[in-house]
Amino acid sequence: MTCAAEPNRKLQVFILAGQSNMEGQAVVDLSGKDYNEGRGTLAQLIEDPRLQPQLKHLRNSNGSWAVRDDVWCRYKREHGPLLAGPLSIGFSIYGGHHFGPELEFGHVVGDQIESPVLLIKTAWGGKSLYQDFRPPRSGGSVGPYYKKMIAEVREALANLKTDFPAYDGSGFELAGFVWYHGWKMGSIPRMPSPSTNRTL
Repeated sequence: MTCAAEPNRKLQVFILAGQSNMEGQAVVDLSGKDYNEGRGTLAQLIEDPRLQPQLKHLRNSNGSWAVRDDVWCRYKREHGPLLAGPLSIGFSIYGGHHFGPELEFGHVVGDQIESPVLLIKTAWGGKSLYQDFRPPRSGGSVGPYYKKMIAEVREALANLKTDFPAYDGSGFELAGFVWYHGWKMGSIPRMPSPSTNRTL
């Protein structure tokens, strides 16, 4: 007699790192001239009949924004209190009226993985890969924000029960790393590849 393997119940941890786009620039429901009079916000897009099938999971039947208890998010903003809790809107540098890539990423992985999921966001706008996030294996000085990123991930993993009281202590696995850069990288000139003579 064969038995199906028990699902892996360890917390699956994804690190979401990057620059301004990872900080969370998408707008939920603000309007006015600074926000294109509300056009293009999540609240406006979710009312579009063409997009409703893709976005309906983000809102409850009573109109409130959905909260996923099986996916948690932790974001230590550079200037502001720690944000930690079940996944929903608001895990942004600006707070409750904005969101970042974590929102839909969390829904996708949460639907695919039976184990609980933790997203650790670590992001700062206006930083370069070459200097600020330079990793040790690139040679030269390790970037200060690379070090900061590693420190924040270690801090998050050391405080799982404090930040997420529902965590059952069953252990965790690093399941993935996502990098999302920002406007800063758009100013870096493209260099030809020595081997192919094509632009990178």
